[in-house]
Amino acid sequence: MQLIVCGLGGAGSRLAEGLVAANSRGQRSAVVDSVALDTDEGSLGELEEISDDHRHLYGVLESSGRGLDGHRKRGQEVAEEELTELFRAVDDLQTSRGDAFLLCAGLAGATGATLLPHLAAKLRSVYEIPIYGLGVLPDVDATADEDGSDETGKQVDRAANAGLAIDTVTETTDSLLLFDNALWTKTAETDAEPAVRTRLNETLVTRVTALFEAGEIDRSGRVAESVVDASEVINTLSSGGIVSLGHASQEVDRPTESRFGLGLFMQDKELDETTAIKAIETTVRRAVNGKLTVDINRGSVQRGLLVTGGPPEWLNRQAIADARSWLAQETGSVEIRGGDIPTPDTDTIVALVVLAGVGDCQRVSELRAAAANNTE
Repeated sequence: MQLIVCGLGGAGSRLAEGLVAANSRGQRSAVVDSVALDTDEGSLGELEEISDDHRHLYGVLESSGRGLDGHRKRGQEVAEEELTELFRAVDDLQTSRGDAFLLCAGLAGATGATLLPHLAAKLRSVYEIPIYGLGVLPDVDATADEDGSDETGKQVDRAANAGLAIDTVTETTDSLLLFDNALWTKTAETDAEPAVRTRLNETLVTRVTALFEAGEIDRSGRVAESVVDASEVINTLSSGGIVSLGHASQEVDRPTESRFGLGLFMQDKELDETTAIKAIETTVRRAVNGKLTVDINRGSVQRGLLVTGGPPEWLNRQAIADARSWLAQETGSVEIRGGDIPTPDTDTIVALVVLAGVGDCQRVSELRAAAANNTE
């Protein structure tokens, strides 16, 4: 699936940068073009993969080029005032080659989170392709009560900002892929630390790249046996609302034998079918039962997509079909799509699970409650 990737704000632009970098070094390509839009000149200057002429600073009068420091109202005003110019920056990209727009933003801030719904609505009025949001939730306790300290007050504001952004973004996009920093940070870490932020972004980029590269022809011309094309992804994500991603990988040992029994001239040996089936089953279950990008109630999922990748001989079709049936039972959804990504040059099996149209997510409910409490 071919994407027009738009990084909005500092967090969103760093995510877009990561997606562009992964696209350039991967075996498959899913990013057609990219742009970064921000109120912080310093953050834009740190980007490397997105070219200078595709980085746009806006809101200079309000921010002096130093960002909006979480002031959501100012962000909304600036986004509305400069929307025409910002839309033009996106419209100038190679949009005719794209299957969808992917708008990336940190949802706790004031720049990307406020621009995203305005830009999505404007794009919707002009383009007929899907518009997806990729949103990052802050590493804050959404249930904390403000105690008067500056630090706690900022946490409450970030939680409230995220709660408000979730609603405005889901209303204006076809689906919102969420990543919860609070779920992925370790004890004593914060998502403000550059090294932590980089690790979290890499985790998310791996999953998003696996989703949108599925079904694309690799650089050597190989295609999947059971292709997940753009229409399958679009149908899965057309349920709207929140999307969570699961991912797991497993190293496998390719069976080999010596032609003469002397340890010389090793060649591939036929793979035992039971071994392949067990490997697929284990990897898929780890992807579903392990840590998702955002924790959800799996029973509230409307649609799903299962993508499995690895050495072609390990991608047992019956095992993949059984895994899809198991996922349907786990979610209660009858709309579970699937496909494979054969990768002959790897010794790793990968499973990506897309859980779309989520109706029950405790983290989202907490952030929405924080937003409601903060406006009372």
